[in-house]
Amino acid sequence: MNKIELNHNSLKKSYDKKIIRKFKDMKEKFKESNNIKNNPLLYQVYIKDFGCFETGLTVIEPGTINKEFYMTKGHKHQKPTKEIYILLKGKGKLIIQDKKTKILNLKKDKTYIIPKKSGHRLINTGDKKLEVLTIYSKNAGHSYNFKFKKRVFK
Repeated sequence: MNKIELNHNSLKKSYDKKIIRKFKDMKEKFKESNNIKNNPLLYQVYIKDFGCFETGLTVIEPGTINKEFYMTKGHKHQKPTKEIYILLKGKGKLIIQDKKTKILNLKKDKTYIIPKKSGHRLINTGDKKLEVLTIYSKNAGHSYNFKFKKRVFK
């Protein structure tokens, strides 16, 4: 059996799918998106398929759009399933929203379990790249139309 390492270096080199999100892909997710020049890279996700589950490495660039920190689109699962987040590098926050909204300061190597029916979003509040390992059921599905009530500004 081959050894599998789930770290930022191995996932960046050996992935099955890569998602790239730039500003124009997420313009409507920011409170104010006027006067933004070019199309800056916000984040990338390197996904490895393990059959019944997938793991992803989300890498969010440092920066802001009109003082609102770079963030992921955020989503809720179409099938109620938990998801695991682990901060590997950087400084950031995790928004978890169900009936109430929680904004958590991420701590390195701590495991965060996203509840089954909650929307969730990562935010890079640091000046370096934020790297978070995620583990989730392959058939969970992602709904990106989820509306988040809270925002994080510089």
